[in-house]
Amino acid sequence: MESGTQQHTEKLYWAHHKPNALFTITPTPDKDFFVWWCTLLTTFVKLTPREISVIACYLKHRHELSKYISSSEVLDSQLMSNDVRDQVVEECGITLQNFYVIHSNLQKKGIITETGINSRLIPRFRKDDNGTFQLLIAFNGLQLT
Repeated sequence: MESGTQQHTEKLYWAHHKPNALFTITPTPDKDFFVWWCTLLTTFVKLTPREISVIACYLKHRHELSKYISSSEVLDSQLMSNDVRDQVVEECGITLQNFYVIHSNLQKKGIITETGINSRLIPRFRKDDNGTFQLLIAFNGLQLT
């Protein structure tokens, strides 16, 4: 765990340095933000196209629910309800049996936990970002010669 001083120093560093590379993604209605987010996650956690579809749908529902529910425990409980499960099955166009297989695979990969979606994989939106979500990937300790 980093100390408060280390975190503060990193924030200052990133606030005063420009990124080395920048890519802009503008989601379209057929490939929404959460599908892009899950596609980027496949770099770190191998996901099949069906798993991407299911977890993206869950994340979309979680985001919508978060507009009305502030408690993360209640939010995760509601997200894992049968009602949301049925909506995910319908939106993804899969059978309930197929959903259970995909859900089990997502649990094995640590994407879905006993309490809900792994919190490290949930994008954090801020109201003051004006519809922009920024993802920073830092490669630390490079030994370039």
